[in-house]
Amino acid sequence: MDVIKAIIERYSVRDFKSDSISKETLEKILEAALQSPSAGNSQPWQIFVAGGAVMEKIKQVYFDRFEREVPNKPEMPGLPMPQWPQAQQDRMKKIISDRQKLLGVNPQNSAELKKYREISGRMFHAPVLVVICMDKALSTFSAFDLGMVSQTILLAARGYGIDSIVSASLVSQPDILRQELAIPDNLVVVIGIALGYQNPAHIINTYRTTRRPLHEVVTFKGI
Repeated sequence: MDVIKAIIERYSVRDFKSDSISKETLEKILEAALQSPSAGNSQPWQIFVAGGAVMEKIKQVYFDRFEREVPNKPEMPGLPMPQWPQAQQDRMKKIISDRQKLLGVNPQNSAELKKYREISGRMFHAPVLVVICMDKALSTFSAFDLGMVSQTILLAARGYGIDSIVSASLVSQPDILRQELAIPDNLVVVIGIALGYQNPAHIINTYRTTRRPLHEVVTFKGI
């Protein structure tokens, strides 16, 4: 697939089919992602992949904790985040409101809100989870490099016809990830990417976010 086509077509899938992804395809996606640039060629990423029975156990633990309302405990550098500027808050509130309307969720009804959050509580039903880590000794600057390898994973996956979502909620329970994926103590769990094939039967996958127009974001001088 053309890279521009992959960039434009990729979107965050929030409900996946149970269909598995072959190890060969996953290896191709990750081989491509390892070509990502990094500061001084430091390549600070360590990547762990869960699928099959391991992924099912992780999903079961996540959902059990969701049901019991166990607090999230992400390790990602910079969390908890400071107050977002108003413009960012407005955009984030809009997509939450849009999705709730799409699903017919009353934001004043706590039971309906919990049902809405169940989507992420079930890890989007994803068959594969990619967990991206880096050494705890590294500064948060290296997290920028992890962002680049994450984006390359998303685009490489789309090139192979695989859908995705990147979300901090996927690494909200790092203890079970460490246990099941044998993540060593010297690494910090930064972010998760779910891979799979979108479920066309779920209405949530019809939702698309908008993007700020070029003239609002980019300033040209001397061009």
